[in-house]
Amino acid sequence: MAFLGNLIWLIFGGWLLGTLYLLGAIILFPLLPFLMPMVSYAYWPFGRRPVSKKAIEAYKVENNMPIDEDKWAKSSALIKFLGTTVWVLTFGWILAITHLLAGIANLIACIFIITAPLALPNALANFKLIRVAFAPFGVNLIQASLADDIDKAQAKSKL
Repeated sequence: MAFLGNLIWLIFGGWLLGTLYLLGAIILFPLLPFLMPMVSYAYWPFGRRPVSKKAIEAYKVENNMPIDEDKWAKSSALIKFLGTTVWVLTFGWILAITHLLAGIANLIACIFIITAPLALPNALANFKLIRVAFAPFGVNLIQASLADDIDKAQAKSKL
């Protein structure tokens, strides 16, 4: 089902949004290794979800799983701040507005009964990608089933 959703997404504008992410990653080439997962997520958003790195670490600690750090986690706070600031000031806000407008356009397309099954999932995916557009370095992309398990574990720990 995720493949079909991704195919529909790609045909109806996902290629444009993915290309914008790729353009931003190429122009800001020092950040390219950190942005490539977000580029692939912009092309194929269904079946995966963005989850904060802190939530993933808490889940791994709770379930006695090894914590593996990525390159971005090993960076200094100054590098993280500068990378995030440069991204937000150059491409982040443009991509967030693009996702917002595309999501609203898909919601308007839901008015027509025939396009609702295609437009509603795309609208929700666009709204989900707004957070990734602003802060791509604070999230990891994981399978949706694992993301649901992490959400349940977080809710259970808050009780």
